[in-house]
Amino acid sequence: MLVEFTIGVVCIFVYYYVKFHHTWKYWEHHNVPFVKPSFPFGSSPTISWETFTSPQNFNQTALNEAKKRGFPKVYGTYFFHNPIISICDPELAKHIMVKDFDHFVDRQGEFLAEHATTSHLVDQLWGRQMTALRGDQWKATRNAFTPIFTGGKLKGMIHFIHEVTHDLVTSIGQEADRGTPFELKEKFGRFSMDTIASCAFGVKANSFQEDKSTFAMNAGAMFRNSPMDLMKFVLLVAVPRGRALLECLGVPLQKKAPTMFLYDIITQTVDHRLRTKTRRNDLVDLMIDAMKADPQSSNHPEEPVEDSQFDKDAKLNAPDFQPLNVDEMTLVATAMVILVAGYDTTAQTLAIASFHLARNPDIQEKLHQEIMDAVATMEDDKPYPDYNLIQSLPYLDMVLHETLRINPALGLISRTCTKDYIIPGTNIPLKCGQDAHIYVSAIHMNPDIYPDPKKFDPERFTKESKANRHPYSFLGFGQGPKNCIGMRFALLEAKLALFGVLRSYKFVTCPETIDTYTLDPSSILATPKEPLLVKVEKRK
Repeated sequence: MLVEFTIGVVCIFVYYYVKFHHTWKYWEHHNVPFVKPSFPFGSSPTISWETFTSPQNFNQTALNEAKKRGFPKVYGTYFFHNPIISICDPELAKHIMVKDFDHFVDRQGEFLAEHATTSHLVDQLWGRQMTALRGDQWKATRNAFTPIFTGGKLKGMIHFIHEVTHDLVTSIGQEADRGTPFELKEKFGRFSMDTIASCAFGVKANSFQEDKSTFAMNAGAMFRNSPMDLMKFVLLVAVPRGRALLECLGVPLQKKAPTMFLYDIITQTVDHRLRTKTRRNDLVDLMIDAMKADPQSSNHPEEPVEDSQFDKDAKLNAPDFQPLNVDEMTLVATAMVILVAGYDTTAQTLAIASFHLARNPDIQEKLHQEIMDAVATMEDDKPYPDYNLIQSLPYLDMVLHETLRINPALGLISRTCTKDYIIPGTNIPLKCGQDAHIYVSAIHMNPDIYPDPKKFDPERFTKESKANRHPYSFLGFGQGPKNCIGMRFALLEAKLALFGVLRSYKFVTCPETIDTYTLDPSSILATPKEPLLVKVEKRK
């Protein structure tokens, strides 16, 4: 029996070894420079032998690959045996995300959609969220939920953010009284968790009152990969009948415990709102409105919105698709991804922005002056700015955009070719089903686009500076119809937090403050590995 098993394993190994090495000729045959693959993972930065042996955050790996090759416009990699085209050029990024969007409607191809999942409820839930949906199903879902994040809807939720900002400022004041270093990621993680829990689900997470918030621990766990998570993925993708084995064992690919925790919170909230007919006009209420609305009618009144290039690119010009009849699973899946994506990313951005402000006191003072000029225009009985005022502060916006340039939450954007395509300006073909990876970090850190790219300099985002750059040289929120649906919410939340803190306090370095940081290899996001320790002082 052991002999037969060994022969079987050897035969499978040989079969895939030969198959993979045959497909690994693709980029060579098309005269495209490529990263040499190794069996069985290939050469994509998303997974490799180094993922297990000498871990490095894949966002950093992607940047290192592009930098090593001199930031080329394109080059090839392989995800297992699948050819991937890597894009490091703003103009080509524009083609893929906007101009030729009809060729790149999906984020993931058939290979992952069909193989890298199971029938378990956990995987089915994540399969229904927007980043996983494909084709017309994605279009209809996006169309149903995009109006939730208009300026008018955000104005209705801003008082929830003000409440949590008050807790944040109180906590910062306590740190000033103690006079000891504190960790920025931990502090802003509490703020972000309470904000998203309140604005989205009407839940009081009490992160500032509790040392270990169950809500925060479960949301944060979604962006951390353990060796077991990687092994499950390899089993599904690379091992014959691997999916059948996981199905038999009842093991989902996605994280079961945190997913079911969030699932229970959301379903209980939705059920309570529907039974009691109570409203907070938060994200859950707005999503319930979308679920109850007649998909054939106009679900949402028209609201004036900022008509930036970003907004124009993000509009769906697809009148031929059928509107979505939102069911509870779609609502829950959408709410889950909003919570998970909105928690860690905003906390991380605020922490890194504050870290750079502490290390650049001249920039911090300029931002403080803008905030105080705005405070002078506020009514005495209003401790926090309204929506229009917070959106009128250009330097605050510049600081956040420079933070996301230096450290985009996700340094790699994936799109799948849905119709055969030729990369513009080349003869490089992409077949239907092949993936394109846009290396955000490579564009953001290209010295030809951003001179001295490691320097923190918000002046890069003045109107004049942006006008002299390619409009797609900043991809902190993606671009086009598949941009970050919660972009406006995330920026509003971050702006209110910095406004509230910097009005009365300033961040300062201390001996424990590091000069630079590396990225956490266990995180899907570009998350700092080292503690970001600073002190805070009360302004006189």
